Amino acid sequence: MKKQLFAVLAVCTALGVAAAPLRQPNPIRQHGKEEGMLLDLNKITLGTLNDVEEKKQYLSTVQLEKQRIQNYMLRQVYENAYTLYKRGDYQRAQEMAQTILSIDPNFTQASTLAKQAGHMGAYGTTSEAEVIEAKFQEAHRMYDSGRLVEANEKLDEILTIQPHNGKALSWKKRIDKDIAQEYSRRGNVAYEKQNYQGALDNWYNALLIRKDDPALVNKIAQTENLLRKQQVQEAMEQAMDFYNKGQYLESYSVFERITKIQPGDQRVQKYMTQLKDEIASSYYAAGNKSYGAQKFDSAINYWTNAKKWGADSSNMDRLIKKARNAKEDSIRRKQEAVRKAAEEKAKEAEGETDKEEEPIETVTVEGNGLSPLAPDASADPNHVAEGLGGEASGRVSAEASAASHQKYLEGLDAYNQDDYERARAAWIAAKQLDPGNTDADSGLRRVEELTGIR
Repeated sequence: MKKQLFAVLAVCTALGVAAAPLRQPNPIRQHGKEEGMLLDLNKITLGTLNDVEEKKQYLSTVQLEKQRIQNYMLRQVYENAYTLYKRGDYQRAQEMAQTILSIDPNFTQASTLAKQAGHMGAYGTTSEAEVIEAKFQEAHRMYDSGRLVEANEKLDEILTIQPHNGKALSWKKRIDKDIAQEYSRRGNVAYEKQNYQGALDNWYNALLIRKDDPALVNKIAQTENLLRKQQVQEAMEQAMDFYNKGQYLESYSVFERITKIQPGDQRVQKYMTQLKDEIASSYYAAGNKSYGAQKFDSAINYWTNAKKWGADSSNMDRLIKKARNAKEDSIRRKQEAVRKAAEEKAKEAEGETDKEEEPIETVTVEGNGLSPLAPDASADPNHVAEGLGGEASGRVSAEASAASHQKYLEGLDAYNQDDYERARAAWIAAKQLDPGNTDADSGLRRVEELTGIR
């Protein structure tokens, strides 16, 4: 879009000197200068628009304004091109018309002017009358075969070349009347079939031509009311179907759509109020059920939605607080149970160690007083201790096991608060105190999966 605007501005600037003497002074627009409508797009900011839909609407407005400015500029360029054409400068007129088409290919007048200027440049000025006559004959053939819209377009081509051609204006008025009658007839057929939207589409097309037809305006107004009633009735049936199936949210959404079609309908407002109460009650009941099953997060979510749909705020806040406290108590109880289980496990391990470390009976013989199976202590003072304590050397003391478990609980508490770094440090310490602490192993693996830290 920016490139196109710059192209138009470049053309306008180039023509400022070349074509200005050819144009007659235009009256000043009383309702405002077009230059005043130009937007400083570099200063536009969307920071104050919070809603996504508002931003979309704002950008759409900016785009429409840019398009309007472009159309205005193209129209000015076209007027200069037509002036050049009337002065006999067919080559420049054709070039300008083609420039317009490169920016807006749907500019039909520029397309016609480009073709005519090219034709005139090739065959001379005396052929314009022949071109006009050929277009008239083609328009007649189209009209006789019932191709009214195409015949009208052909007359528009003539009027592009000669805007004040009386014959073309007269024929165009006649064809416009025929087209309006055809649209009106199609609208009547659609209306008889109760296709009110189709009837309106055709009648509005007729109204574009017959702007001062009060009978047509009255038919459109009456049909608009019928269409609204039809749409409301269909939507009501859909909303009640959802309601009977227990799909309250879907039903409420359809009722909201009805309010946009027909605002202020007391019956619809009554249904919506009743639905809000039932939706709030459903969420409240679902929250109670989840709380009873100790699904505290679900209960909080249900009660929060109940409050949004009109349930008593103070009561819902009280229940939500109750669920949060119950969740915290449940976590503490689980942690305490884990701690006690670990202590019991440590005590059992300590008892087994005591049994394994009972004194070994020795047989006194003559000599150094050692067991016959024991090596000589004088050879290696540490060897005897290793021989007696070798089976228990891989175990940790009860104190170390308990300390390791306490560190595990500290890590679990940090993990539940999403403090993964503190949880990781606590579980590493637990592993150092008791390398066999499998709970700490599991915790570390989980933190590594979440953070990627090893």
